[in-house]
Amino acid sequence: MILGIHHVTLAVRDLAAARDFYGAAAEMQEMAVSESAALAAIDHDLGGMDSNHCLLAGRNGYLLLIAPQWPGGVPAPVANPINRAGIRHFCIQNHDITPLAAAVAAHGGSLIAPPLDLGTGNQYAYARDPEGSIMEIEGLPYAPIAEPTWLAHVALVTRDMEPAIAFYAALLGTELKSRGRFGPGPQFDRMGGLVDAQIEGAWLPAGNLQLELWQFHAPQSPAEATRHLLDPGYSRLCLESDDLDADAARLVALGGALLSGCLESKQLRTILGRDPEGNLVEIVELRGLGAAFSLSALAAPDICKRVEAGR
Repeated sequence: MILGIHHVTLAVRDLAAARDFYGAAAEMQEMAVSESAALAAIDHDLGGMDSNHCLLAGRNGYLLLIAPQWPGGVPAPVANPINRAGIRHFCIQNHDITPLAAAVAAHGGSLIAPPLDLGTGNQYAYARDPEGSIMEIEGLPYAPIAEPTWLAHVALVTRDMEPAIAFYAALLGTELKSRGRFGPGPQFDRMGGLVDAQIEGAWLPAGNLQLELWQFHAPQSPAEATRHLLDPGYSRLCLESDDLDADAARLVALGGALLSGCLESKQLRTILGRDPEGNLVEIVELRGLGAAFSLSALAAPDICKRVEAGR
């Protein structure tokens, strides 16, 4: 069974700068090197190159930063458009968006547009880190003021919403929570830096976080080449499982594909695959010393559910 979204992997040019940015802007703490090494081993074994790495822990999820030793030299940063297909961002939330926006600016990031109210009473903004990757920040006035920043969701842009919902709902063992269409309108255009945007969104509960699916009906998502494990930007979605073999078999039965056999260490068993659109999906089963960086070891793995329950 899938227990939740363990982490997203972000391939960066400057590991120290990325660690400082996300540590401050998302209030994440660096884990021990041995723990990031265990999770980054798949990059060496399957990616074909060495990398430096850092595992950051939030209150209810992780971010794995890797800095590959690219054979052709460090690639130039690319600010991908918000509507590009694939894993596009993760989101952090707090009662007040103002300190989140200030932390982004203070540590080398920028906002695509100032925070906006899209009609829900909440405040939303897309931020770019110093290398151009996107992180969403949200302010929820109904959330407890005393709660530190937490992770809310991981967003994946799809070209075909129906099969994406079907695949991930079945893989995660969950049901669709909500769905809607947005735009066209100046607020949505301004927030994403687009023109005449028409978007469909869907939200799937995934244990500690939500998986957010977007399909851009206009402007449609640019064509995406098959993503390599160590391409710059968001690399893969990692799901924590308590039965790796069963969940890997389910991924294949639902139309995904496996790219590796099971890789094992004293801390974990892991396998890499692709969803039907080609996005990289890792499934990890933690064991032994690996329990120290499981979802259950985090400070508040149920924070999203508690915040929504108090709404």
